[in-house]
Amino acid sequence: MERIDELERNLSKRYTRLYENHERYFFIPLVLILLAASVLFYNFATTGEFLEKGTDFAGGTEITFEVEGEFSSSEIEQVFADADRSGTTALTQDTGERELLLVQVPPPDMTQDEAAEIMEDAGYEVEIEGFNSISAAVSGQFFQQAQFAFILAFTIMSIIIFYAFKNFTPAAAVVFAAGGDIMIAAAGMSLLGIPLTLGSLAALLMLIGYSVDTDIVLSTRVLKMNRGSNRSRMWSSVKTGLTMSSGGIAGFTLLYLVSYSIVGPSELSIIASVMVIGLMADIPLTWLGNTVILKKYVEGDFENLDNFTKWSFWRS
Repeated sequence: MERIDELERNLSKRYTRLYENHERYFFIPLVLILLAASVLFYNFATTGEFLEKGTDFAGGTEITFEVEGEFSSSEIEQVFADADRSGTTALTQDTGERELLLVQVPPPDMTQDEAAEIMEDAGYEVEIEGFNSISAAVSGQFFQQAQFAFILAFTIMSIIIFYAFKNFTPAAAVVFAAGGDIMIAAAGMSLLGIPLTLGSLAALLMLIGYSVDTDIVLSTRVLKMNRGSNRSRMWSSVKTGLTMSSGGIAGFTLLYLVSYSIVGPSELSIIASVMVIGLMADIPLTWLGNTVILKKYVEGDFENLDNFTKWSFWRS
C-alpha cells in the first residue's frame, strides 16, 4: 500500500511539471490529426475513396471453402486473377478442427457453381461451406444509409454536448477530440488494410461514445467541481480517464487475440483492432489536447469565444 501511495505521489509530481508546460505538447495531437488527414486525402486522391470498402459496401461475393490438401492465400488469389477476377482477396480461418478459406470477389456477382468451377479447374478439391453475394446497387444503398447514420450520430452527439455545457470552447474541445479519434482510427484502418465493413463502421460509432466519456469526465471535473485547484481536478480526471482507456484497450486487445487465434481474420478481430487504434489515439487527444484547451479557457484566454456562449441560442 505504501508503494502504491509513493508511486501516485511521484506520478502527481511529474504531472505537475507537465501541467506547467502543457501548451508545449499541444502540437502532438495536432500532428496526429494532420497525419491522419494526409493519409485519408491521399487515399481519396489516388482511389476516389477515403477508405477501402468491404463487400458490405462495395458489393461482390464472399465464399467460404473447405479445401482438401495444402494451399496458400496468395495461390488462391492468383487462381481467381487468372479467371479474370482480379482484386480477389483470400483469407484462411482456422476453427481449431479444420482450416477454411474465405474468398472475397469484387463485382460482378458470381454463382456458387462458378466459384467451385474456378477452384476445381485449378486442381483443388473444394466444398462450399458458405456463400453470400451482394449486388453493387444494394451495397451502394447500404453505404448511403451507413453514411447518413454515422453523420446523424456524430451530429446528435455534438448537439447534446453543446447543450450540456452551454459554453462554446469546452464543447468544441470535446467534439474536437471525438472527431480526431475517428479520423486517426480511419487512417489506421487504411494503413493496416482494414476495409470499411459493417463491423468496422460499428467500431467507429462506438468510438464516439468512448471518446466522449473521457472528455466529459475531464470537462465536468474541471468546470463544475469547486474543490481543489485546477491542476488537482485535471490530475483526478487523468487518473480516472487513463484507467478507463487502459481497461478498454486491454479488453479489446484480448478480444482481438482470442478471435484471431480461433478463427483468424473476422468481424470481431476487425472491430477489436479499430477500437484499440481509436482508444490509443484518444489518450493524446484528450490529455494533451483537450486539457490544454480547458486550461487556457479556465485561465480566461478565450474570453471572446466565451462571450459568444452568452447568446440566447446557447442559454435556451
